[in-house]
Amino acid sequence: MLHDSKVVYEDEEGPITQADLKKWFVDDWDKIAPIKVSNDGCTNDFLMVGLSTKDMPVTKADSIDVLCDYIMAIEDDTTLEMTWVRSFNPFKIEISVKDLQNILTINQDMTLRCFDMAVRLLANKESRRPKGVIINNRKHYMDMRFWRMVGFGKLPKYHKDPTAEELAKTLDCWPLMNYYITGCRYVLMPWKFNGCHALFVIDHVKKHVTFIDFTPTQDWCKHMTYKRFAEEIIMASKKYKIAYSKKRSGWAEDIFKWEHTIQTGVPIDLRGFNTRYLVLQAMAMWGNDRRMKFVGDAKIVRRNFVIDLLNYEDNSCRYAIPANIQQRLIDIAKKD
Repeated sequence: MLHDSKVVYEDEEGPITQADLKKWFVDDWDKIAPIKVSNDGCTNDFLMVGLSTKDMPVTKADSIDVLCDYIMAIEDDTTLEMTWVRSFNPFKIEISVKDLQNILTINQDMTLRCFDMAVRLLANKESRRPKGVIINNRKHYMDMRFWRMVGFGKLPKYHKDPTAEELAKTLDCWPLMNYYITGCRYVLMPWKFNGCHALFVIDHVKKHVTFIDFTPTQDWCKHMTYKRFAEEIIMASKKYKIAYSKKRSGWAEDIFKWEHTIQTGVPIDLRGFNTRYLVLQAMAMWGNDRRMKFVGDAKIVRRNFVIDLLNYEDNSCRYAIPANIQQRLIDIAKKD
């Protein structure tokens, strides 16, 4: 049996015990017929009570908190291994319940698989703009495939050099969208180094590269901040030339020789747990001609991302999400 004093989850406000969960999901939510949590995890009965509509919080934020707290309370190994989000296009990505818990854990960074899925969500959202809307300064979202192919930081014996065709695939038009890479002004290239993420914004009109970094500048490069990216941009430039020339015959530019600047006024993540979330925000905001305003509350960003994942329209695994959670997602969407 689970002990009431057992800490099952800890957030910024402190530890949450089994007794807390029982109070929130059972006693407070269904005083008429309280149901105890079974020892093998979260049963359907517990889920039905925890997400009951009888006394639902009125705000969207409260509704999201309740749903995410429920996900964090799941302990059953079989449930944790279940895939709740799956996407096949342009390549297969699966997100399990355990992955969702990792996203909601403040002191853990996002996995590359989840990051790739997040980029897919950005492209999917852009593809659903109303027909006839003129898109100025179109941008192409890259996921981490290019970075993985380049093999940055790997010894040659542990890395197979990609073909030109493989590199060029990272510049393909996203599904449900209608554009060609040569018609894009911006190419947004996420990059991983030293365990954190940065964003390279390649501007094909101005022949300019902007570095967006969310980590503190180290002493050895404070006199020339973009010096820290020298090795990365040299390697990226060589492979990018190969990829882009497959899309535009005769293209022989070297983005390393273009003008480079460091984006100022961005938040600094001292612990490095949230750089991928900040990169995603930058990708979404870039090119809208307004000053970028980042959401600094990691808890809010992570919880909203989980809701976006579970609401993904092309999720081929939607059937695996319990019906009452799907209903709760519908109710949350109605609060927009």
